[in-house]
Amino acid sequence: MSKKNEMLGRVVLLCAMVVGLSSAAIAEDVCGQSYVFLYGGQTATVGQGCVLYGQTVVADAALTLDGGVITEGGPGYADGWLLALEGSTVDIHSGTIENSLVVGYTAIVTVYGSAFAVNGTPQDESVAEIVNNTASPSEFVLSGLYQNGGAFSVPVVLDPDARINLGWPDVPPQTSPEIYVQPALLSWDFGDVEVGQSTTVLVQIYNYGTAALNVSSVTIAGDADFAITAGPAAPLVIAPNTSLGVDFEVTFIPDAAGAAAAIVQIVSDDADESLVEVVLGGVGIVVDVPPQQQIRDILNYFDASAAGGTLLGYGPGNSPEKRLNALRNMIEAASDLINAGAYQLAAAQLDDIAKKMDGVAKPQDFVVGDAVSVLNAKVNDLMADLAS
Repeated sequence: MSKKNEMLGRVVLLCAMVVGLSSAAIAEDVCGQSYVFLYGGQTATVGQGCVLYGQTVVADAALTLDGGVITEGGPGYADGWLLALEGSTVDIHSGTIENSLVVGYTAIVTVYGSAFAVNGTPQDESVAEIVNNTASPSEFVLSGLYQNGGAFSVPVVLDPDARINLGWPDVPPQTSPEIYVQPALLSWDFGDVEVGQSTTVLVQIYNYGTAALNVSSVTIAGDADFAITAGPAAPLVIAPNTSLGVDFEVTFIPDAAGAAAAIVQIVSDDADESLVEVVLGGVGIVVDVPPQQQIRDILNYFDASAAGGTLLGYGPGNSPEKRLNALRNMIEAASDLINAGAYQLAAAQLDDIAKKMDGVAKPQDFVVGDAVSVLNAKVNDLMADLAS
């Protein structure tokens, strides 16, 4: 197993261990301890003369390294790691990290000093941060001089989208918004969706920066089959360094067979990504429903409508109930013919049924009510399919 894979595997294990601990099990006076875990808003300072052994993990907490040492935990153990995981803040003024500094994608890690170099390449003072813009962890050696003049060199692993701030003399750490949008690939394929049916996806906006992100608009352009169906009104402000995204629901309802496409456009004050676009695609399909299923659906709709009072028998005296039952018997007869494969006879039976609820005076309709038009349409659709 490579060093990178071994290290990242242990990061996952450490995250699980952090979740399982209670806050009472971790003291903020950490000097001399092994395998220190800080989380849940805790803070600690590793100053001159303070030594931590093994792995030091900071998750949703803060640590200041100012002259202390993070060193080996013993034979056979991971030695001298500082892991700044999601939601953590780590300030490094001086001291020693014996093995590696691992930075998670929402951690704020700042090294204060000068003469910074990455793998031996000097960095200009205009470089305020080192960012991993790839989809894989990035490994390099960061070296330089601390503010007290002491030299340092530490292997660094940056998770995808993670960054490390360079605190040059008299230059404050960078404070700027950093937009992050999911779906992560900035595209979403809804796949095949039956015409008239719907499916949704969440477009989520996060701010992984150190200043408020101002989102001026979230709009959608393209085929009318796509729409933003839920989400806050823009403009809106997203606080920095938050693990909670702002959700926008996008719905795809194809109204015809064929491919459709649209783009969600997000405009913000992110300096290098002022416009983020999420590409959407999907295909409307027509699902052929067999006649046997269609006639079952017609019977079910008939029964539900009659029970709900939206389909009523029509005629003088006690004939309404008889006519309602007679119409249902005719539909059942058509069902028997369809199940027997006698489609031509079934079509003739369905034609008689349609004439008894078409609103024409002669022959007199057997039923009335709000459900009649839908029921009649279902019957006519089935007749058309039997004829094709």
